[in-house]
Amino acid sequence: MKLIDNFLAVLSQSLSPHQISLAPDTLTTYAQDWSNILTPKASAVIFPESTEQVAMILKEASNHAISIVPSGGRTGLSGGAVAQNGEVVLSLERINFIGPLQETALTLKVGAGAITQAVHEHCEPNGLTWPVDFASKGSSQVGGNIATNAGGVRVLRYGNTRNWVLGLTAVTMDGTIHHFNGELEKNNTGFDLRQLLIGSEGTLAVITEATLKLAPLPRSKLVFFFSLDGFSSAISLFTHARKKMPNLSAFECLDRASLDSVVSHFSKPSPVKTPGEVYVLMEIENTPFEEAEAFLSELFDKNLVLDGVMAQNDREAAHLWQYREGVAESILAGNRVHQEDVSVPVACLTEFYSVIQERYRQSLPGFKVFFFGHIGDGNLHIFIPKPAGLETAEFISKMKKSDEELFQVLAGFSGSVSAEHGIGILKRHALHFSRSTAEIELFRGIKRTFDPKGLLNPGKVC
Repeated sequence: MKLIDNFLAVLSQSLSPHQISLAPDTLTTYAQDWSNILTPKASAVIFPESTEQVAMILKEASNHAISIVPSGGRTGLSGGAVAQNGEVVLSLERINFIGPLQETALTLKVGAGAITQAVHEHCEPNGLTWPVDFASKGSSQVGGNIATNAGGVRVLRYGNTRNWVLGLTAVTMDGTIHHFNGELEKNNTGFDLRQLLIGSEGTLAVITEATLKLAPLPRSKLVFFFSLDGFSSAISLFTHARKKMPNLSAFECLDRASLDSVVSHFSKPSPVKTPGEVYVLMEIENTPFEEAEAFLSELFDKNLVLDGVMAQNDREAAHLWQYREGVAESILAGNRVHQEDVSVPVACLTEFYSVIQERYRQSLPGFKVFFFGHIGDGNLHIFIPKPAGLETAEFISKMKKSDEELFQVLAGFSGSVSAEHGIGILKRHALHFSRSTAEIELFRGIKRTFDPKGLLNPGKVC
């Protein structure tokens, strides 16, 4: 503790008392993320208010050999923002400025602690948006989104976060402030270190500011909800919709168990009269209502769906989205739930889904397994609640064995063990299923270059 005490004593000469916390509740809160599995243990939480303060803190941490865990909104599910070995948590939440919007360039400079939804609301009056969108946008912070290359519900149309970051300001562990790419749209002068930091999960440098690329707000959005007789039908519908509707922005899927869970938990009626084995929520932007109606009629004429509805206004559209966005909450309510977040090439989805469904039927009889996700980009979420009466230790043991089998199947499809939530701590053991030994060694070499003492977010990714 002497090293920590000396480190904090040095910081207290430059920071205000309210910027350093040792309060037990604060330590617990800021040392944990939404995975809520790992036991948090932090020595202190520091709240810098500028990039310069971050640089000073990291430099002193390096001098005192103090490990640092960067912290954003902590909405991740892989333990990437968890401090569990007495590290000091560096919260970016107070570097939350949102700068003036540059309408000519369609850019916006923000602090890493800016809340995603606040960025959306700032841009909206100007008819613009930062098209990174997901259920946790009211809590997640831009720096965390960038550090994890967050995905979300509209990756199909807009891609991941890395597509919407023009420039970064970041601080390496030695206290050096770096400005990567500035506000340049074109810059062909060697390695793009900005892209290297995006998705690095805070293991290479601490992102403090970003210049975001913006997109025009859609003039209109049309939302459909369909029931189908099986997963292969959902893929057929996706193939057809992608050809017919060039402005397809979201294609979300949930199985019957997931819809039943939402209907029961929120006391809502089913949005369609005819039940199916699989359901699809589809969103299309900037498409005339008449064209959408014709598309809907075509789906029924060709028997591509069992039943379906189209929202007639924004209120009904938001109502339909609740059936997809409420899935996780409905399953998690009052349950211990094992969660997986995986992806395979879109062309392999039907076969992969069939294989893992059968695998779960055989290997976990009596377990409820929920499937839902972003089918348009190959990303499936798998939720498995602990059965009543099963001891927690036995449940954890069964899930470890189940995951090992799942990851082996994934490897056969050249899939990813983490589609959205990163590697962090919880997926580190499984990285080799998606990355070769040579790739992992390159990861480690890059880590040593940026952080030779291994003090920044230690134990994460690789």
